[in-house]
Amino acid sequence: MAIDKRSLEQQAADWLRDAIIDGRFTSGMKLTEIGLATEVGLSRSTVRSALQRLGADSLVVQRPYSGWEVAPLSPEDANELYTLRHCLEGMAAKLAARNIDELGKKALLSALKELKRVSLSNDRRAIAEADLNVHKTICMVANNKRLTAHLELLNQSILIYVMSTNLAMASPAKLIDEHQDLVDAIVSGDVERAELLAKEHVVNAEAYIIENLAKKAG
Repeated sequence: MAIDKRSLEQQAADWLRDAIIDGRFTSGMKLTEIGLATEVGLSRSTVRSALQRLGADSLVVQRPYSGWEVAPLSPEDANELYTLRHCLEGMAAKLAARNIDELGKKALLSALKELKRVSLSNDRRAIAEADLNVHKTICMVANNKRLTAHLELLNQSILIYVMSTNLAMASPAKLIDEHQDLVDAIVSGDVERAELLAKEHVVNAEAYIIENLAKKAG
């Protein structure tokens, strides 16, 4: 029997995170401690700790006098998120192209290969996570711990926007082409092109997400 070494608070936080990312708990949905505690069979204090963890990641918000709710999705919030991502991803790609070694090349090409593999499926979550894993690998190759930490904070929110707008399934061919070009630039050590392509990729993703959110609102 496998032993889950995560704390109950971490298990509850992971369960809540998955429910939000998969769309079971939608943007703006009210979350009550007692309701969640009943659903997962844990104490209210454990659920409260889990909510606080997700609050620190900006996945849920606590409203005065009304309790917790899933963080709302909006074009304005997406713009703030992707403006920050634009800067950080550009820097990560630039540093990765400058610092990459043979192990880094192997890791990055492996991450791209996995993205290509899952892009042939209809598994939105797997595609979105494989996409993010390419960017995580770029950060690893960049070898800047603070940059990696800042991007890691954004990733869960980015994943929610990607899942809610179906970005991962919008154009699999374009998704692969953009990542292929970016990886090629990094592997070849083309610093300027890597930074440019990373920023263009983020701009394209933001444009799709904001357009999709506007259609939903309309």
